[in-house]
This record gives sequence, C-alpha cells and structure tokens, in this order.
Amino acid sequence: MNVIKPVNRRITIEDLHTPEWMDIVLEMHSMMNVPRKKMCQFGYCTDRKSLVHRAEFESLKHWEYPWLIKHGEFKPGAKILDCGCGRGILQFYLAKKGYDITSVDISTLKAHQVQGFWNIVRKLGLPIREDKASAMKAMARRYGTSVDFHVANIARLPFADETFDHVYSISVLEHMAKGEDVMAIREMSRVLKKGGTMFVTVDFSPVKMEMKAYTKEDILALISASGLQFDNEYDFEVHDWDKYLNELTAAFSKKNKCQVSSAAFMLKKAA
Repeated sequence: MNVIKPVNRRITIEDLHTPEWMDIVLEMHSMMNVPRKKMCQFGYCTDRKSLVHRAEFESLKHWEYPWLIKHGEFKPGAKILDCGCGRGILQFYLAKKGYDITSVDISTLKAHQVQGFWNIVRKLGLPIREDKASAMKAMARRYGTSVDFHVANIARLPFADETFDHVYSISVLEHMAKGEDVMAIREMSRVLKKGGTMFVTVDFSPVKMEMKAYTKEDILALISASGLQFDNEYDFEVHDWDKYLNELTAAFSKKNKCQVSSAAFMLKKAA
C-alpha cells in the first residue's frame, strides 16, 4: 500500500490507486449510479438517471473529495459547512455518513429552464414566492438525505461567529472576484469554532496565470490572511511541470490537456 503524503500539498496521482482513495470514489460513484465500466475512471461524471435533480463529480474532485475525507477525521454528528457547494456529490455523501451538513452557494442551483421561469415572474412582478433552496432539497431527497442549503456569497456568510466544527471549500476561491477570495477565507475562519479545522483546495500552477490558478506564494498569502494555524510541512513544488500536466491529463481528462493542477491545505483554529 502506498503511504499517504503530508496533508498540505498538490495532487499526487498515486493516491488515486490507494484503497483509502478508491473506496471513497467508488462509494460516491455508486450513489450517483455511475455505470460500472466508468467506476474506476476519474473524468467528469454525473447522475444520468435524473434530468434535473442530479449531483456531479468533477474530474479533479476525484482527488480532492477523498483528500478532505481522509484528513478530516470527522466525528459523528459534527457540524460542517460546505462553502461553494454547487451540485457536488460530497455534501450528500457526508450527510449520509451522519454529519450535520450546511451548504452555501451563490446560485440557486436550479435548471436553466426553471431559472428562466423565475426571471419572468420577477420581471412581471407576479405574487409568487420562490423557494430558493428547492432544487437542493430535491437533490438531497434523491440521495436519501438532507442538507441545510443557503443561497449566499461565501465572502459574506450568513452565520454567527464560531458556528461550525469544520469548514471546507473545494476549488471555489479561484472562481471569485479579485479580493473576494481573501474575504471568503476570513469569513470561513470567523464562523469556525475554536479548535475547529478548515480545509481548502484551489486550482494550482507554479506559473502565474492571471488568477486562473494559485502559485505556492499565493497559497501561503491566503493562509496568512486566514489568521489560522498551519502545519509548515507542505509539498507544492513541481520539478517538470509539462510532464506533470501530461500525467494529470492521462488520469483526469483524456481529451483536453490539463492546464492546472490542484493543491490542498488544512488550517486549524486555536482552542
């Protein structure tokens, strides 16, 4: 069995072939009814048996989700916040494991046709009230569980200080407007309980790419802005970037060459 490397690091392809990683991936694939022939593949997948209420499992998240679960060591009943949840299967997977999941996204996560309907309702001023969390509730029911979903910007979280035992954000910060990523990580720190942990993954590149990805220096700046404690043992170095991207492409993409990797770090709030 391969040894799992330090928690703060970039993607390591070898992880995908360890039992610790694969068991989690296969469980999520099973929840989503992923065809058996694709169960051991790491490309983008979604639940094709539902046209509207279906979760998704993006390619690089086949590494990021197991990373979070492996290093989270969550206790039963833990109160966990998913920041920028999207339609990710992770929130439903954790809820089914018995954790108290609250998820937040800036979008209502409704299908385009449904969003179009509510845009018309608002434009006409019709007296119909929208349940902004309805799509997420329906998705949660589909997977036999529930999550407490809120429509909000994670740079302005609608929760009191020190509410959650754990907070995580999986490949979200790089999609935010300039400066909002720092606001978001400070907000995640604010709502984290003393002694709690924060888990973050971001798109990563050793070369500057105009906010499309973070360099090692960018990551360390984010960590500093959080005000949380960081284990200084990390592995964000890449000696042959083009070779590394070819390896990622072979594992995750197959069609279009990967331009970025992913890096992960864990922070702790002092007790």
